[in-house]
Amino acid sequence: MRQVRLIRHGESAANAGEASLDHATIPLTPKGVEQAYLVACSFRSAPDLIVASPFSRASSTAMATEAKFMAVPLETWPTQEFTYLEPGRCANTTVTQRREWVDAYWSRSDPAFRDGPGAESFLDFISRAQSFLDLIAEHPAQDIAVFSHGQFINAVAWLIETKSQQIDGRAMADWREYEIANHVPNCSGYTLSKNPDDAGWKICLSEQQIEVTHRVPGRSYQAVRDPERLLVEERAKALSAKGYPLQLDDDSAMYAEQRLKEARAAAPSLQAGSDSGSTAGELSAREVRQVLRDAIFGRRAMVRVCAQTWDELYAGMFMVDIEG
Repeated sequence: MRQVRLIRHGESAANAGEASLDHATIPLTPKGVEQAYLVACSFRSAPDLIVASPFSRASSTAMATEAKFMAVPLETWPTQEFTYLEPGRCANTTVTQRREWVDAYWSRSDPAFRDGPGAESFLDFISRAQSFLDLIAEHPAQDIAVFSHGQFINAVAWLIETKSQQIDGRAMADWREYEIANHVPNCSGYTLSKNPDDAGWKICLSEQQIEVTHRVPGRSYQAVRDPERLLVEERAKALSAKGYPLQLDDDSAMYAEQRLKEARAAAPSLQAGSDSGSTAGELSAREVRQVLRDAIFGRRAMVRVCAQTWDELYAGMFMVDIEG
């Protein structure tokens, strides 16, 4: 059976909110380097081939797996991220600063439009993804690990699932909705599989088998599934259902914490002596998970404001006061 594992790069400086000089040279953060190490440890056996995009954050993520399997060849394929904004005007900008440009691009819904020198059209992008599918279908390697980018990975998945033949404005809008709904967290992705008799590829979410024994003592790690992204998805669905326009960007997970703060500021404060019923100021389960994560990493202080012991709190519902 032929198998291709598509893996998004580790957390990059742009994912962490920093300004980037250009799309191709964005480095990994220390957290991204650790994520790359954990991905390398998740391989149960050596692949036949390791592939990386030419962009730094993907090739740097692949280095950890290459170091573990030094006998496995490493190749660079054109699996880089979709560069739909002109690189020149994006120099030294953050994801937040580019948000209006991103909205304007997708509002055009023009697959042939190129934003400027160095940018590619949506047609170019989908053509690259299709060429990738053609290449892996004929490649002699049966087990390939591909380190790429979220939008490229979702373009491949979308082509497999929809079998879209005509790339027009409607298809472009459909892909955008698909990409937002199926955001790929850092160092996560899909596994493609195909038996000799299969007509097409089968696709499933890759399960990152990261065990405690793979972790370096003394270091802290974030779960593979981004709680920030889960919060964004939950909020986006709720806002969309109420008819609010969504401000979509090229990495929505970056804004989860900001949106959480805005929601808290707008909601009535939850008082320690209030009734146990749900109120507008209470946090959802996903928000609690994010807050607890902030407390673990020292970004928030958490104190118990009720009579129960911590053991009792862990066993049932509880109320805590979060500083900040």
